[in-house]
Amino acid sequence: MNDSIDSYDPPNGYYTGNIPIYRNNYTSNFKPNTSNIYFRHSYSPPAHENIYLQEKQQSNTVNPRYLNMSNHHQQQQPQQRLTADRYGFENSGSSSTAYYNRIFAQAHSNTYASRYQNPCFPSTTLKQSRETLPIMDDPPLDYLHYTMDSLIQQLVPNETYIPKQSFIYPMFLCSRIHIQPSILLYKLAQSTMNSIKNLTRDRSIRIMNNFLNILSQWTRTFPYDFRNTDMITQLDEILKKINFYEPTLQSNTHSIKKKLLSKLKALENYEEYIRQLNTKALNNHTHIALTTDIINECPTPILFAQQLTHIELDRLKPIGAEELIQYYIMKLSSEEIRAHPNKTSNTQIRTSNDKLSDIVHDKKLTFCLETYVQWFNRLTSFVTTEIVKHTQRRLRIRLINYFIDTAYECFRLNNFNSMIGIIGGLNMQPVKRLKRTWEKIQSNKLEELEQYMNVTKNFANYRLLLKSAIEEADKYGWIVDKIVIPFTSLVLQDVYFIKTHSKDDTVEGGINLKKYYSMAKFISEEFVQCKQSKCSFERNDVIINYITTSPIFNEDSLMLASYECEPPITPNEKEKWSMLQAKMYTSS
Repeated sequence: MNDSIDSYDPPNGYYTGNIPIYRNNYTSNFKPNTSNIYFRHSYSPPAHENIYLQEKQQSNTVNPRYLNMSNHHQQQQPQQRLTADRYGFENSGSSSTAYYNRIFAQAHSNTYASRYQNPCFPSTTLKQSRETLPIMDDPPLDYLHYTMDSLIQQLVPNETYIPKQSFIYPMFLCSRIHIQPSILLYKLAQSTMNSIKNLTRDRSIRIMNNFLNILSQWTRTFPYDFRNTDMITQLDEILKKINFYEPTLQSNTHSIKKKLLSKLKALENYEEYIRQLNTKALNNHTHIALTTDIINECPTPILFAQQLTHIELDRLKPIGAEELIQYYIMKLSSEEIRAHPNKTSNTQIRTSNDKLSDIVHDKKLTFCLETYVQWFNRLTSFVTTEIVKHTQRRLRIRLINYFIDTAYECFRLNNFNSMIGIIGGLNMQPVKRLKRTWEKIQSNKLEELEQYMNVTKNFANYRLLLKSAIEEADKYGWIVDKIVIPFTSLVLQDVYFIKTHSKDDTVEGGINLKKYYSMAKFISEEFVQCKQSKCSFERNDVIINYITTSPIFNEDSLMLASYECEPPITPNEKEKWSMLQAKMYTSS
């Protein structure tokens, strides 16, 4: 047992004013295959990264009709659904439950078996007897009568007991399905404070120190929780009470608060960077921006793939594991409110078993995740825009081959998110319909890559590829250039599947703890550990700025540009063309 919260301190990895640093981690025994669970990583835009592009005078043959377009699709617009839906990624009818059944089985088999003959957790009435017990194993997953209060009691430390990290991590991550984090914090603090009544001062200090260890893990692992006003206010009050009761613990409480504020500041810096980037993209409608293309800025597919990998890591690392849970809590809550408006209030909705549950939170806590989804959407539209804005077929052929080669280089780098985003752009209708252009394309390499987008057997080919890449990176300790960037839309689909196809409650009405462990295990192994990825190749901010801020066309503009490249042939295309022209004429 550690006697000081300093033993849980992460290495320094906060913004230094030069480049993003992603080094925060802490030892964990939750994951059976690796010893690290990673915090949300700090990020601030590098000082040398200027989001304003240097305008270059370059000449290309570009469709003049679209030089002054003002209705470009912008990445900062909120997305109501994942772009992957366009390609059938999220709602594929071919999804198999076998993959997820294995997740549930592994979650059960990789947790410690209980040594208790009676599987019931100690309740409040057993609090005193717990003081004499050694450190306990994780709670048994097959018990059907867990309540939130009984699980919270398992988090309450005493002088000889701190819950294992293999329980703390799933509990803090997934309990938000049943209870708001602010209520969890209140109950945990209240139970801990009540437990020290009538104890000696020495014993009380040891308990409070253990409690600070738990708070430290929470604030460092899920800092977004503390952007909520109730949470940060409660935390301040708790730390003040501990300081008042025992001044010798002030250094520990100060350390917790200082590190939390550093993380929240880093998140604010990242959000401000994204807002500036979006503003630049919104206003970047100059003639130069619309006449240049990616080959002028980045001459080789290898260099382009490397810069895409930098962008992916910039946006992947700040995402917290809790955002994946929170995303669907909010989504399902909103759907429930729309479906049953008379059964809801502003703060409560009814769950599937008709029990009231406070799961609608007062602030959106998924900024980093949604920014990443929007980046994927932008990359897909970027590829399509770069192709159809050229009226000369030879330039379109050159760009399509360039993007195919880039997707292949992303495949070699294990940058699967960019690979699939590029392939998605090449398969969008404005590009796919250009038959005269595709006649000159050698598509063998593209067909090889497209097998990983095949939805057959729930993306079986891609999953084997991802599993092999993760195992390889883990084997070498995630050294530099052992990169794995997963297809994040599929990760979200998997979290959604587990969330909706595994019941929140057991048949006896208790909390389904096995679901907590299944979700935590999946998110940790398939997503969080990939944030360890590091690359050694040089960052080129001019190229990155072009990719992230150059204008992209909206859906209608892409189709009109496509018809300018190759006129409509079929009756359906001609009708669509007429409708789009009329729509543009009306809106102008």
